[in-house]
Amino acid sequence: MNVTSSDVARLAGVSRATVSYVINNGPRPFSEDAKARVLESIRQLGYQPNAVARNLRLQRSSTLGLIVPDTHNPYFSEVGRGVERVAFENGYTVFLCHSGYKLDLEMQYVDMLHAQRVAGVILIPGTADFAPYQKLKEYGIRTVVIDRLVPDGIVPGLMADNFHGGFLATKHLIDLGHRRIGYIRRPVDLSHSRSRYEGYQAALTEHGLPLDDTLVVIGGFIFEDGYHALRELLALPERPTAIVAYNDMMAIGALRALYEMGLHVPGDFSLVGFDDIAQASYTCPSLTTIFLPKYEMGQHGADLLISLIEKRDPPPDLQILLDVKLIIRESTGPVPYK
Repeated sequence: MNVTSSDVARLAGVSRATVSYVINNGPRPFSEDAKARVLESIRQLGYQPNAVARNLRLQRSSTLGLIVPDTHNPYFSEVGRGVERVAFENGYTVFLCHSGYKLDLEMQYVDMLHAQRVAGVILIPGTADFAPYQKLKEYGIRTVVIDRLVPDGIVPGLMADNFHGGFLATKHLIDLGHRRIGYIRRPVDLSHSRSRYEGYQAALTEHGLPLDDTLVVIGGFIFEDGYHALRELLALPERPTAIVAYNDMMAIGALRALYEMGLHVPGDFSLVGFDDIAQASYTCPSLTTIFLPKYEMGQHGADLLISLIEKRDPPPDLQILLDVKLIIRESTGPVPYK
């Protein structure tokens, strides 16, 4: 059966005009109750608005581009879920692009999304190069950057408080008595990565501990990077008793290395991850980590982008900072007795 907007209107108990206003986000105001009834009726009936007609009417595409650096990392999947949820609720579809941390792929996707006449782009950059932001701006494509600090307000963005997260993770280990605390960095100096490391340094300095470069190693992004970085740290003549890892994937890789070396966690060694991906609570032992509001970042990012596209009133601050928190699980404990 071909479901029409009239069918949706009858089931929701509203006019066809109200159905149209809800689908197209205006221009006339409608109550939240009416909107909820329309959306529920759309769900029940499986109604799909005619995208071609809608685009012609609005004189723009109803597609958003989402460029992420790594679809293997559950962190980005969770952000993407938040983007998708808000996009669908507002009548948009999402085109996913995986850049693999490569600038040339980011630039190719920017050109492709421009050719597809997308309504806007949400970008999570995988490199420190500003060229993709600038190209999007030149194209006149509304853009929001997630979890990266964009200088000089090139484009609006939002990010988690990564500095505070790095500080909390390190302070937690210091409070447990650890004094030699290693850190596994990522190789690319992006703003959020730098902020996490600066939070680690600030916690050490505040507690009178030296900044020892030998305790800082370059990892990468994934499990095996954390595995090899941890083995490098444990090969030091005076090895650390704990580490903070740039992300949970590297922390989980480090956990595997500790297991293979016969070290008990947290009896012999403690570690803290970052991001609180779903797998963090299922490792053995479960992983202490920094929770970032990944899903919410995706939601806020999509909502901000759609507000800009549809010229709604955006939030007064177009550089939004979201809170983080320490999640204490089983991978951290008191410093081993020497």
